[in-house]
Amino acid sequence: MSEDRGITGGQNSGPVLVHAAAAVDARGVIAPAAMVLDGGEILDLGSPQQIGPVAGGMVLDAREEVLLPGLVNAHCHLDLSGPGPVPPESSFSEWLDRVLALRGDSTPAAMAKAVEKGIELSLAGGTAFVGDIAGFPRRPQLDALRASNLGGTCFPEFFGLGDRQPATCSEMAAFLRDAGVKDQAVRCGLSPHAPYSCGPEVIRHAVAHEVPVAIHVAESLDEAQFLADGTGAFREKTERLGAWNDGVVIPGSHPVEYVLELLGSHPAALVHLNYIEPHHLPLLADSSATVVYCPRASAYFGHPSTGVHQYREMIEHGIPVALGTDSLLCLDTPDRISVLDEMRLLFQRDAVSSEQLIKMATHWGAQAIGEDPSLVDFSTGSIGGVMALKSDSGTPTLDEVLQSESIPRWIMPPQMFS
Repeated sequence: MSEDRGITGGQNSGPVLVHAAAAVDARGVIAPAAMVLDGGEILDLGSPQQIGPVAGGMVLDAREEVLLPGLVNAHCHLDLSGPGPVPPESSFSEWLDRVLALRGDSTPAAMAKAVEKGIELSLAGGTAFVGDIAGFPRRPQLDALRASNLGGTCFPEFFGLGDRQPATCSEMAAFLRDAGVKDQAVRCGLSPHAPYSCGPEVIRHAVAHEVPVAIHVAESLDEAQFLADGTGAFREKTERLGAWNDGVVIPGSHPVEYVLELLGSHPAALVHLNYIEPHHLPLLADSSATVVYCPRASAYFGHPSTGVHQYREMIEHGIPVALGTDSLLCLDTPDRISVLDEMRLLFQRDAVSSEQLIKMATHWGAQAIGEDPSLVDFSTGSIGGVMALKSDSGTPTLDEVLQSESIPRWIMPPQMFS
């Protein structure tokens, strides 16, 4: 076998034997590790002594690096990648106005270009799968994602309150018919935006299609106030945007309780959950929902203003919590969009174990977007990508990688999705 220190892909002419300091996935750690790759698949994994030499192909030296599977960004807005990071607004409501203005000023071609930039930055950050929210006009974003090397789910976003609900339900059904639920590695889900912008009929209709569903829930205190009594900043916004009508019914309950009742037993990705009460934990645990936490986005907006996010309490109650980045607008890494940086924040700020974080960034992320978890671990068979990372300290462990600022290099990029 020849020696090669460069990056290899899944379309090599034979097997590739990778020697690494460690291979880490949601199932555990092998250190040191030897991995055999061929044609987008893992053929074998074990210690160097267990694997031994492999006839034909080449040897790739990653003995100073840690191998990780391609990661899952369970919540992103790639069509907001155009402007890059921007300073926060004084309130979340004003932030929403900025996003609406950005999307309102964008042409379909500009939307597609923004998604293409987001795809490039996602691959630069070691992302293999995304749960991407596609704002209006929706189809250019889906097509750009399907033309990329990424896998995952595109969640076209819909709005509809009160008397507007039947039209929104028809729009969702028409979009799915036109786009197709599955195309190559990117499926089409649905995102009824949030319980303050979508009535119950819209959310139930999304669930009835039996595709992956993602909903922004309990993101702000304004949302909780609107659902409780129909007042506050979001009432003013719905009136200003012409979304308020006589058919709107205020549920008079907390966003989490309201959405879980509408979902029933259907799995869904509940994004953010910045503001919940202790009694919501057993409700979430009894549901089929996966929570998606975006740590840097929450910090950017100052959420939760009432204390710390309860993602650790959720995990303790058996609730799967995946990681997302939200949009590039609220990130501090203009050169990449990656949940690796979310992992680093939680490791350094909250002392979350690396074992927990890799599960959040792979298996639970896959669950949130309706993907096969085996594509983001090192079990034999198809793999969504394999990357290698060094540490700043020179000690090749995942803990040291999470203390570092190193960027991934792809050993096997997710080109299997092209």
